[in-house]
Amino acid sequence: MKKTERRGMPRRPVRHRVALSALALLATTAAVPAAHAAPAPAPAPTPSAASAPAVAWQPCAEAPAGYPVQCGTMRVPLDWKKPAGEQTDVKVARVPARDQEHRIGALFFNPGGPGGQGATMLAYGYADILFKGSLRDRFDIVSLDPRGTGGSRPLDCGPVLDPGQVVLPKDAREYEEMKRSSRARGERCLARHGDLVRHVDTASVARDMDAFRAALGEQRLTYLGVSYGTYLGATYAQLFPQRIRAMVLDGPLDHASGATRLTLEEAAAMEGEFDRFSAWCAATASCALHGEDAGKVYDRVVARADRTPIPAPGAKGQPAVNGDWIRMALPNQLVRIRLLEEAMGFDAWAKLAERLAAADRRNDATGLVEGGSYVGDQESAYTAVSCLDFPPQFTGYADAAARLAQARKAAPRTGAAVEGWVISASCADWPVKPTSPWQPTTVRGAPPVLIAANTHDPSTPLAGGRRLQREIAGSRLLVTDVNGHVSYFNSACARERETAYLISTRIPEQLTCPAPGTADAAGGKE
Repeated sequence: MKKTERRGMPRRPVRHRVALSALALLATTAAVPAAHAAPAPAPAPTPSAASAPAVAWQPCAEAPAGYPVQCGTMRVPLDWKKPAGEQTDVKVARVPARDQEHRIGALFFNPGGPGGQGATMLAYGYADILFKGSLRDRFDIVSLDPRGTGGSRPLDCGPVLDPGQVVLPKDAREYEEMKRSSRARGERCLARHGDLVRHVDTASVARDMDAFRAALGEQRLTYLGVSYGTYLGATYAQLFPQRIRAMVLDGPLDHASGATRLTLEEAAAMEGEFDRFSAWCAATASCALHGEDAGKVYDRVVARADRTPIPAPGAKGQPAVNGDWIRMALPNQLVRIRLLEEAMGFDAWAKLAERLAAADRRNDATGLVEGGSYVGDQESAYTAVSCLDFPPQFTGYADAAARLAQARKAAPRTGAAVEGWVISASCADWPVKPTSPWQPTTVRGAPPVLIAANTHDPSTPLAGGRRLQREIAGSRLLVTDVNGHVSYFNSACARERETAYLISTRIPEQLTCPAPGTADAAGGKE
């Protein structure tokens, strides 16, 4: 579930699971690379299912000149339990395989979230950044904007966490204030969007994805889902195990974790990531905090912002930030997604160090605001989906206080500055009942699924991947020794092994990838 920075891009094309998240793309103002020539996609074969929706394909309005991406709209039931009832529109997109002669089929991609706008990402030309070599040559890359996002009736209900609201309650009164913020957000969403808010859950999107598969004439699904997209993929596998050709779930979210365990596992991993960031600064002369203790600088900046919000004179719409705003920026700004950073000439840790230095030395939080925080993030679908699928399970203030105390014990510096707590705070009193509360995503009857996880992923910790592997019969777990979110984005070795599996459907013989820079880590050219 993590999102990376974006500038000049649509709202979050990636985020966490629940991060790429992640991938709210992207890091800089760099332009999309020049388009490569490719054959226009052939008309989709007639779907075998009579109920398959029709898609009228046309050039995407957002596409770079000459880029061969097509967009369309698919009409699906708002409530899949009432297929003849109200319909809703879902935006879809496809980029044709470069090597049509050896084309395997369509590769369905979900970039995370909740709320990752896969179709919009493809429309802006990012298939050539995310997919290289054999994947880009042999598959049509396809995706959709999940209902409630982008080109699919986007929700507009206000931010994930309201600026100034209580995020980390210190007493029962503040806990009730946090709940009131959550309920007001949800009621605003219902007033503006009605029943759509009740039907943006993951199972509904999985059914939309199957309708898209049928519309494309694909007999079986080839899927790559990252971060939150792993839960979407596992849900699809649970619903339609016989309709899968190959499936990679990278940066896995275990839906059996529960709100407390997710928060605590993320907290420990986030603290470890901050420690690695601090060590990198100490060893790297180009780090803006080199020669200082980066952890103490962070502590000093947050403490100052707790007393008096730090001005952000160069930022639009956010004149100053308090301590909670900065804490809840860590899940955005500390987490590495190297494939995207390298494509954009951007280094997340170097930027974070510069921003902390400016806040500390010049009392200027403009850079931090540009990097983004969950406080003030206008990503309504992130909250709406999370509240349906990842409810906070609070029993009262004592329970919330115990979780926060446990998080501080697991992570003395960063505490509950993680998405698990963000979701719980945002959904603390959501007025719509969860449709899929925490439970195992048990899958039987699917072909072998490849799960991939990193040893040091602060957004989707490895422990969740190990549990998910036990829930999906016949699946295997590829473990990469790297920090950052999602193996595919942080390791050439992982990209090579995932690519080979998606093409051949054979699980890799070697299910570990070493740390970057070691003898075997650069394995496979792309």
